[in-house]
Amino acid sequence: MKKTERRTGRKKKDSVTIREKVAKLLELPEDVLSDRPKVTAVGGKEVFVENHSGIIEFTGERVRINSNYGIITITGKNMKIREITSEDIIIFGDIDNIDYV
Repeated sequence: MKKTERRTGRKKKDSVTIREKVAKLLELPEDVLSDRPKVTAVGGKEVFVENHSGIIEFTGERVRINSNYGIITITGKNMKIREITSEDIIIFGDIDNIDYV
């Protein structure tokens, strides 16, 4: 008896997103069109988080921010939200650590 392979009709998922392909085609930096979070720390006093999906937890000592690629945890002291939009968050205070989970 001959074994037959079962085909599902699904293509193998491409590791490069359409946004990344468009960015490459237009010769733009990948992060311009990517949905990946971009975290920028400035001098231990400010953290800019772009492409977030909302705040999970906020206290003066810990901020947990959701993203499409995991949770970003910022720890420190006297932290406050300077600005928040649907895409960006600016946290300021005495920043001790930034973790990605």
